[in-house]
Amino acid sequence: MKKYLVACVISCLLLLGGLPVTAEEGIHREQVLSLVQEALNNQGSLSEEVRTKKEIKDKLTKHFTEEFAEKFIQANVTKVDGGYMAFGSDFAPYYIPFFSYDDNTEVIYGKDSEYIYVQETFEASEGPVSSGKQVEVVTLKKEKDAWKVTDVSYVNEKKLTDDK
Repeated sequence: MKKYLVACVISCLLLLGGLPVTAEEGIHREQVLSLVQEALNNQGSLSEEVRTKKEIKDKLTKHFTEEFAEKFIQANVTKVDGGYMAFGSDFAPYYIPFFSYDDNTEVIYGKDSEYIYVQETFEASEGPVSSGKQVEVVTLKKEKDAWKVTDVSYVNEKKLTDDK
């Protein structure tokens, strides 16, 4: 029985040691990417049904800071019969990018664990909406013991690295 208990403890330690968690951040890569995907789904759901502005703000503030949620609402929410909705487009400001969530998507922990950056480089695209090569970045900030999206930005080259 003692050997079994020791084997279980060692297995657990090895398993936990293998996770890419840093003591500073307390959140590992998979959790960060999952949070960003949930935030994108949250935004997308705003086009599914008519809601009040308060319902939209309450929904958004689960994954976004209040300041960011307000910017998103101002830029993307439209009054319709019976309330408000967000309509998607090829380029709408403040939407989470369509990351690949694979090795191309980088998660970078900022100095002093104040921010986490999720970024990916997108090659130039042609079509109805053409764009040059750009890096799309989602910035997360810890607010009231929860990581929330505080910014979405588009830059010409990577400015963020693991060097902090």
